[in-house]
Amino acid sequence: MKKLLLCAFFALCIAFLMPEKSDAQFFPHNDTTYTFVSTTNAFGRIQTYDGEDGRYQDVEDKMIDRFYQVIGLNENYVWNPNDDPDVNLLDTLYYEGPDSLQYFRELIMDNSWRSNPPIDINVHTLVRMFKDDHYGLARLGVINVEDDPIEFQFSALLRAKIFEEFGGETLEYDASTGRIYFFNADGAIGIQALDREETGVALLDFLDYDSTDPLRDNARDFFRWDLVNRTTFDTQTTVGPDGGWAYMNFGSTGELANGESYYVWIAFTHGADLDVVDMRLDAAAERFDNLDDTDTSIEFPGQERPVRIALEQNYPNPFNPSTTIGYSIPETGHVTLNVYNALGQRMAQLVNGTVTAGSHAAIFDASNLSSGMYIYRLTAGGETISRTMMLVK
Repeated sequence: MKKLLLCAFFALCIAFLMPEKSDAQFFPHNDTTYTFVSTTNAFGRIQTYDGEDGRYQDVEDKMIDRFYQVIGLNENYVWNPNDDPDVNLLDTLYYEGPDSLQYFRELIMDNSWRSNPPIDINVHTLVRMFKDDHYGLARLGVINVEDDPIEFQFSALLRAKIFEEFGGETLEYDASTGRIYFFNADGAIGIQALDREETGVALLDFLDYDSTDPLRDNARDFFRWDLVNRTTFDTQTTVGPDGGWAYMNFGSTGELANGESYYVWIAFTHGADLDVVDMRLDAAAERFDNLDDTDTSIEFPGQERPVRIALEQNYPNPFNPSTTIGYSIPETGHVTLNVYNALGQRMAQLVNGTVTAGSHAAIFDASNLSSGMYIYRLTAGGETISRTMMLVK
């Protein structure tokens, strides 16, 4: 009887405490009503999937294997998210637009995983999709968090894995449209910069790339530095069984002062052949041209910049084994978000770094912890806020 009453009590707590589904809980790659599916994994790689019916079915439908920014400081330091599995993901935010047709995923990563990096930077990725359109818009960027101004070379890297298979693709750059394509008999993918002109394009077979593993981009810094500085334009190459790599360069960011950012918007898509890809990139470019400044800013449509620091109640609560913690900051700055047990011992550090102004969310996974009350504490802008949550297994 006691067990029954306890279960009823927790059920009542869940029903009372659980808010309506929040923006941070929207995962469109699990929504089979989307006609085009893009994900951003824990390394910050943008990936796309396409089944025979044009919708996501499983990982065997992968088309774009990776698409992300590469940021060069010098021949000894070029930032790339796939160098190390310990990329520190500062923040991930899902957001569904007010018309329920738009999807954003924002990631802010830092470079703390590399021992003794010469500088500190944040790397920003924003993906935007539309429920009934077969393309995505990505904003790739870098934020200088050093006190002194810093200049970077900026590039976007693309690699295909058409229906989960490397190899045999033709890589092509069309100077008249500024588009890079990967294609073979099974399908095609393409990208196009929308608000900046490319300054160089490099198309390479895996055998010509400074990497020892086709599944990873583990090229050395000096090799990448050469690629991100290229001002020539490769036009076409056909690659071998391990596939190929494409760099679309945008040259120098200019000197970025502390807190300043550099961004480029790029359309990306896939399809059955080049004609389909061109049609979809045309539509993406037209869509981008019709977006206003609010649509393309870091502050999403329908959201206002917070006026104060806030820490939300975690959702769901009670939870098992993971929960989402929302928080807001009015100004860009250093943020920590830690989780403690009832004895005051720190159990997890969810955030520790520079976070942009706005509303954010962090995931707490308590798979390895026991049931009980936990305290989560946000420190930002000289303020500290704490709340409690309940893990029930």
